Amino acid sequence: MNNTFNHLINGKPKIAILIDPEKNTDASAFSARLQNYIAGCPDLFLIGGSTATRHQTEQCIERIKKVSNLPIVLFPGSSEQFSSNAHGVLYLNFISSRNPKYLIEEQINSAEEIYTSGIDCISTGYLLIDGGTRTSTARVTQSTPMSQQDVSYIYSTALAGCLMGHSAIYLDAGSGATHPVSEAIITEIAAIAKLLIVGGGIRTVPSIHKAHAAGAKIVVIGNHLEENPSFAQEIAAYQQQFQAH
Repeated sequence: MNNTFNHLINGKPKIAILIDPEKNTDASAFSARLQNYIAGCPDLFLIGGSTATRHQTEQCIERIKKVSNLPIVLFPGSSEQFSSNAHGVLYLNFISSRNPKYLIEEQINSAEEIYTSGIDCISTGYLLIDGGTRTSTARVTQSTPMSQQDVSYIYSTALAGCLMGHSAIYLDAGSGATHPVSEAIITEIAAIAKLLIVGGGIRTVPSIHKAHAAGAKIVVIGNHLEENPSFAQEIAAYQQQFQAH
């Protein structure tokens, strides 16, 4: 039984903080940043980035575990970003891309190691949605984001992922997105996905609430919290209010 998956789908909608190991190699600076993240009362940490190394990933997880018992789930940008010390891994299939490297090749490279590690593995269909900016994900993977205007195509792509057996669907507008995934898209995909994860461009508490209300089971916060540490206090207040009802 996948305990991590059960934890993520059960209970109220959750907030994940995305940490890029490559941006957090300085132990002192990361320690201070991490304390602020924890003060935001998130439900879990996602660990990953476009070009982070295995060593950076391992080091990041080790530092988190020293100060937090929150679930740590890998959100790998490549097969190199793996650590059996995490609680689970989003085993990503980049189904909105047409680059074979991220459709199957990276999965082949990591399959045996993930299988033998015994880590909780969550099969995840990943869709890159146009958030108004050129993201590092699009650049590194040489993939074109899906237009938010084409809801039917996004729906069909996500549905194909579900029919192929993906337990989760991740809709990502990308780091630094000027606008997040729309509520209309979230609502459509929430109807077919067991676990819907939404991230990119979410900078306000109302945006978090709208995504949750539309059906996102997990809302991911990344860049904005790095640039605006005080946002952690707003997240904590939302979590306390949300959990009270």
